[in-house]
Amino acid sequence: MGDGVLTIQLLGAQVTRAGGAAASAVPSDDNTTNVWVVVVLALLGSSVVASLFTSVLGNLRAAATARREGYANAVRSLIARAEYPYRVRRRVSDDPDVLAALASRGHDLQEQLAACRTWVASEHRAVGDLFEKALADIDTTVKPATGDAWNQTPITTATGMNLNGWGPGNPWPHLMALERAIAYRFGWRRVLPRRFWQLQT
Repeated sequence: MGDGVLTIQLLGAQVTRAGGAAASAVPSDDNTTNVWVVVVLALLGSSVVASLFTSVLGNLRAAATARREGYANAVRSLIARAEYPYRVRRRVSDDPDVLAALASRGHDLQEQLAACRTWVASEHRAVGDLFEKALADIDTTVKPATGDAWNQTPITTATGMNLNGWGPGNPWPHLMALERAIAYRFGWRRVLPRRFWQLQT
């Protein structure tokens, strides 16, 4: 009788252990939830990183475009400065409307140059110094040529438009160092310190 009771008790214990093992083999709801939380967080994290990267890249491209337009406008203003004496010299009359148009263009050019000087200096101090030097070098010939052009009589013939070497000359030699410096404000060269810039041929 005692052996039978003991046998039944042992069998019950084995069944209980087997049931517990089977129950532990089945994943609980808590474990499943944790897995999905990890998956969702990973997906959200990757999308957030991708979004941030796209945003940063777009901002960098927009900044480069604005910088390129700013420098192009600055160089354009210097060239217009160098060309101004030729416009005055080639005027076709001294009528008030012609003189007023030339004077207005001169004032507009002064305003453009002032704005460009401020922008370039704020964008990069070293490039701003080179801009100032280019402007000063151009003005050494432009200012006297402009004064002389106003003193000349208007040109009324086609042959008179050929100035035969008159004028302040080619401004490009004064712009070469500035143009090389501007190239260092784009791409990987932006990270180079000023002392590594190669501004001479």
